Amino acid sequence: MRVTGKRYTDDFKKMIVEVYNTGKPIKEICEEYGVTYVTVNNWVNKLQPKAKVSEKPIIKVPKETKVKDKETSIDADKDEILRLKKENERISMENEILKKAIAIFSKDQNL
Repeated sequence: MRVTGKRYTDDFKKMIVEVYNTGKPIKEICEEYGVTYVTVNNWVNKLQPKAKVSEKPIIKVPKETKVKDKETSIDADKDEILRLKKENERISMENEILKKAIAIFSKDQNL
């Protein structure tokens, strides 16, 4: 006998597609509603009206802008790495202090 999966109503499917159309990623929708990625993707492809090629907006980005964005992104990544290293160092120090405090308190309890 063949095992079948869950059945969803048409209203539920339309609601999921509407949520997708608001800009929410499929992965988040799947986690929130308990539906598989493939299922949501199929619903979006079936229920979402297909845009014609001529209806798609054409956006041209100058090459200079692309280079600036990459440089800004690299600087932002370096800043983020530096911030994370500092935070990691602070957390390590706090961890060491807590270990020492536990050792002191455990000696007091053994007496």
